[in-house]
Amino acid sequence: MTGVDYASNPNQRTPCVLVLDTSGSMENMTSSGRTRIQELNLGLRAFHASLQEDPAALTRVQVGIITIGGPSDDASVLMDWTDANMFEPFDLVADHTTPLGEGMRLALAMVEQSKQNLRNAGISYTRPWIMVITDGDPTDDDATWRAAVQECQAAENGRKAEIFMIGVEDANLSMMSQLAKRPPLMLEGMKFKELFVWLSASLSAASRSRPGDNVQMANTDPWRNVGV
Repeated sequence: MTGVDYASNPNQRTPCVLVLDTSGSMENMTSSGRTRIQELNLGLRAFHASLQEDPAALTRVQVGIITIGGPSDDASVLMDWTDANMFEPFDLVADHTTPLGEGMRLALAMVEQSKQNLRNAGISYTRPWIMVITDGDPTDDDATWRAAVQECQAAENGRKAEIFMIGVEDANLSMMSQLAKRPPLMLEGMKFKELFVWLSASLSAASRSRPGDNVQMANTDPWRNVGV
C-alpha cells in the first residue's frame, strides 16, 4: 500500500526521495554470497523495520523511490510519495546502465511536487532530502549531466533540498561530488542495513525539528568506509 493521508494525519512532513542504482553492475556478487542488489533489497527491509519502530517517523516521514537503470534502462519513479506508515518494501531488479544525472533531475522534480502537494494541503514540512546510492559511473550524455549538476547546485544553494551521495565499492566519487555540497561518502563493504537504519534515525530527527533548524544526524561510523 502506498500513498499519503493528509486528512487524518496533518503532522509536519520530512520528504526523502531515494535515488537507487539498479544498473547491471549491482548484480555483482559480494563476499556475503549475495549480489549487491540483494544486499540493497535487504537494506530497504531494514529501513522499513526501523521506521516501524519509531512513532514520530511513521507519521512525519515521507518516502519516494527512483531507480536508475534496471529493466527499463532509464530513471523511473518506482514509488511515488508515500507516508512512512504506508510504506512497504519491495525487491529491486538490476540491469543495464547508470543514468544518474537523469535520476537526479527527476528527484528534484519530485521534491518540488512534494512541496507543492504539502502546501496545497496546508501541511508544514522540513527541507526535503535526496539520498543517492550508486556503485558506478554515470552514463548520461554530457548535456544531461551538466544540466543535472547545475540543477542540483541551484537546489542546494537555494536551500530547496539536502543532497547526500553514498558510493558503493567502484563508484566514481569525483563525478558524484559534482552533485552535492557534502563530499560523497563510501559504504563500508555491503553495509546497506546499517546505512538504512542510520537513514531512518536521521530522518526521524529531522522530522521532529522545526523548518530551518539544523538537524543532528546519527553517527555514520556503523556503515561508512572511514579509510576513504
